[in-house]
Amino acid sequence: MIGSRLRAGMRRVVPLAARKRMAILLNRLPGVPDRYWWTMELLRDYAAADPNGFHRFLWSHHLAYAESYDVASRFGSDRIHPTRVMLFEDLDRYLRAEGLDPARDIRSVFEVGSSLGYLLRHLELGLLAGADRLFGVDIDAEAIASGSAYLAGVGSRVHLEVADMAGLDAVARDEHFDLVLCAGVLMYLKPADAQPVVDWMVRHTKRVLVIAGLAHPDRDNRELTESAVRERDGTFIHNLDAMVAAAGGRVRWRRWEGARMVDGNTIYFLFVEPAERVG
Repeated sequence: MIGSRLRAGMRRVVPLAARKRMAILLNRLPGVPDRYWWTMELLRDYAAADPNGFHRFLWSHHLAYAESYDVASRFGSDRIHPTRVMLFEDLDRYLRAEGLDPARDIRSVFEVGSSLGYLLRHLELGLLAGADRLFGVDIDAEAIASGSAYLAGVGSRVHLEVADMAGLDAVARDEHFDLVLCAGVLMYLKPADAQPVVDWMVRHTKRVLVIAGLAHPDRDNRELTESAVRERDGTFIHNLDAMVAAAGGRVRWRRWEGARMVDGNTIYFLFVEPAERVG
């Protein structure tokens, strides 16, 4: 591997635009070893200076961690991450405690950051089998294309579109959904950019907004006065409780388990009701 000083020197000499093109090319060539490592090294300064732009670049070009999202490894009940299984088990209990039948009363679902649509498909086949409107958006056009092709082939009702979280009005417009889902997505946005997404989701929720985020390992997230940064990848640990309150929503049930890791994921779930239910 190239020494750290040489890598730093390369980042100083080679313009960022050129290094972005290099990262895209490396990830399109077959058989290139350590593509994830090379991508992160080429763009390390970009990640530090503009984390939103960095993560948006990776997702929109299906690079680095985004590359792990493919049809073969994501679809199927046995491939759903254990923390998402926990999230949906909690959702089932929450809905029933609210006097709702998940298969009867949840007819429309919107997922922010759906990738291939594999979570929507999992819900379609199980907990929310009665839903006739399952709509997901993601900035990763490659994942949307491959997921849509798979879903069409199996006769799924799930519909996917390419969209940035900053432009949700362009795809959902004035629609409201019984359930809005956002799992493991807001961590890629700075607080000032995550808040408008939470605002939008609360406004477009009829019954329940479900959010899963990164848990702070030492303090309950709702006690954080500012978002922390996870060192290994530059993602954000937010106080989502505060963002929900600022958006006018009410946290009805939550789960925070701090430093506990389940297959690499932490546990911080919120089940949110809009201040005034729609419809």
